[in-house]
Amino acid sequence: MIQLKITSDPIDEVENHLSMVLAYADIRPLKGQAGMVDWRLNGALSELILKERFDGKRGEALLMPLHGRLHAKELIVLGLGNQQEIQDQELPRFVSMILDKLLLKKDRSFCLSLSDLAKGMFEWRNSVRLFMSMLSGRSEDYHISLVEPREYVDDARRRHMDFAYDVQVQYR
Repeated sequence: MIQLKITSDPIDEVENHLSMVLAYADIRPLKGQAGMVDWRLNGALSELILKERFDGKRGEALLMPLHGRLHAKELIVLGLGNQQEIQDQELPRFVSMILDKLLLKKDRSFCLSLSDLAKGMFEWRNSVRLFMSMLSGRSEDYHISLVEPREYVDDARRRHMDFAYDVQVQYR
């Protein structure tokens, strides 16, 4: 069973074991959820970028403990490459890469934002549906929080976004 919460709560207030943020190689300072997390970590992500220990290349992943700065215990920062080079037809490949990184960690309780990947609400809805269809049907139970802008959450609620038989959706 998959418990999915689509929420506009700030990422630093969402309780999960693992949080994931997406970072682009050509966006500085960091924006979206990565920028929020960097701020909460007193610039730790920016410092790693300045020290050239992380730069946001496509597929590059950074795992770090959070030491109580967020409600999650650990953070994955996943590089997506240059934002300007991402085409809409590549979204399935990126969604698959995101899910693969999360599943490699073997945590069943995680949060992320797919709006940082999608360029608009239509692409976001497609990304969420694709993500959930790729995860659905597994024998493990998952608790997933999608941390998204309020207008995306409201739109999903209004549309009664539903997914596979094994997905229970809660909006907040």
